[in-house]
Amino acid sequence: MTVPYSQLTQILATALGEGFGRYPELIMERRGTELWRATSAGGSQFAVKITTACSDPQGHVDSEHLALVEAELLQGLAEERIVTGLYGGHGTLPEGAGSWLVLRWLSGRTADVAFADLRRAPSNRLAAGYAARMAGAVADLHDRGWRHGDLQEVHFMLNAQGARLLDFAMTQRPRDVDSALVVYRGAYDWFMSPELAAQRLSTPKTQHLTVTPASEVWSLCAVLYACWTGLYPISSVDTMQSTPELRAELAEGKVRDLDIARPWRFPEFEALLMSGLQLDPGSRPTARDLALGFEKLASRAKA
Repeated sequence: MTVPYSQLTQILATALGEGFGRYPELIMERRGTELWRATSAGGSQFAVKITTACSDPQGHVDSEHLALVEAELLQGLAEERIVTGLYGGHGTLPEGAGSWLVLRWLSGRTADVAFADLRRAPSNRLAAGYAARMAGAVADLHDRGWRHGDLQEVHFMLNAQGARLLDFAMTQRPRDVDSALVVYRGAYDWFMSPELAAQRLSTPKTQHLTVTPASEVWSLCAVLYACWTGLYPISSVDTMQSTPELRAELAEGKVRDLDIARPWRFPEFEALLMSGLQLDPGSRPTARDLALGFEKLASRAKA
């Protein structure tokens, strides 16, 4: 579904009360979600997320409500002053066809793009600095009892001010132990912790899974592994489809050997990275520990 221009402009006018002089740009359309970039008459940029029903088995159940879910979560994060300055407005599409969310557009580069540049021009200082900012953004959530729930390379935006997380539709609040706004069954499989993958394999589709801080530390380090090496950390399954076979391997906690994956040698960085990919959740550091460790590496690195 592509939202008509008249509907987009109405959404923007409703949320922001501003005029928009040109057609918004479609950035992404995937599994029931459209992301648009709009520029106001005054030059301010905004993201418009539209979510509609998705028939793709790889998509989310009740995807038409995801923009509303994310709006409520963002408002909660803003009230606690954990994530501020993003939310612009939200609402529903006519006849219940879906929902929409308006956000302030964040400038910068996604983590995968920033690290891809480093693989062409290696820098220990920048690699550790980027990792410190990303771990710090996750730690800011964990320190207050929240978990993001969908860590991916493209959900970290890096800029001169640090790292900002994006896409909070799967986020779990401190009180989401036995219930949540939507039933959570994991997010992007390639960054799913072994324990979460095992739970998904052994439980019915209607059972909500709770993301623990330790589980999310695995996801954080799996994302950092993928950013740094350009390869997913899983060892052998080569597929772009989410399958039970993939989750079975994830549940074993196997990680691709860095000897064949590293873009350049950085032993201290590698040790920190792999410390979060331990099979035993109790053996993993916290996100804050990782942030401080990478920050120290960045401060000591010569280049």
